[in-house]
Amino acid sequence: MSAEEIYNKLRNDQEFIQKLADALADKVVVKKLEELIVEIARLREDQNKMREEFAKEMEKLRADFSAEMVKLREEFNREILKLREEFNKEMVKLREEFNTQMEKLRQEMNTHFKQVASMVENLTTSIEDDAQSYLEWLIEKEMGVSVKISRLEVEGIAEIDLFAEFGNYVLLGEVKSRANRNVLNDLMRRVEKLKMAKPELFKDKKTILVIFTLSPTYDLIQACKENKVYLTTGSRNLTEFKDSL
Repeated sequence: MSAEEIYNKLRNDQEFIQKLADALADKVVVKKLEELIVEIARLREDQNKMREEFAKEMEKLRADFSAEMVKLREEFNREILKLREEFNKEMVKLREEFNTQMEKLRQEMNTHFKQVASMVENLTTSIEDDAQSYLEWLIEKEMGVSVKISRLEVEGIAEIDLFAEFGNYVLLGEVKSRANRNVLNDLMRRVEKLKMAKPELFKDKKTILVIFTLSPTYDLIQACKENKVYLTTGSRNLTEFKDSL
């Protein structure tokens, strides 16, 4: 088809014009599609590249993180070990100081107990001396008899704080700074044991029981009255001496 024929068709032939337009449009669309496909392929390639770079970066971050965690764990373990060693040293030091203080306290307590024991022993001895002197004076005053009162110790049997034999009497007594009913009960049990072990001490003799105490309880006073036991503080008689004869 010549150029003139094409020109005439473009001016007068609507069908030709439509076909030509459709053909041109198809070519434009195809070209655009091809360009779009190329662009999509490029974008997909860029996306894949970015994904690979992201994966590599994440792997690097993961490796860096793991390495940092290992480093932190090692540092943490070193710090914990250091703290444990310092704690153990401090505990050893505290234990040594505690043991030193306890030993010092133990020595001080032992010294204190020895002092208290010595004071009690001295006090008991002093009370016993007072009791012996008082009873020797009382017996001479009331009965006109001079006696010597002492301790009686029978090994494996009994110990008696106050003991004396005179005339038809044998005197046995207990000395306490403080005394209750149990003191009398204990004295009476020991006297009974002595009677069985040493009957010759009591043969044809009347027993005088005495409790010398600075601080008697009410139940002891009542028990001594009931059992006719002489109870005295040395300065005050809680029962009468003559009632015990």
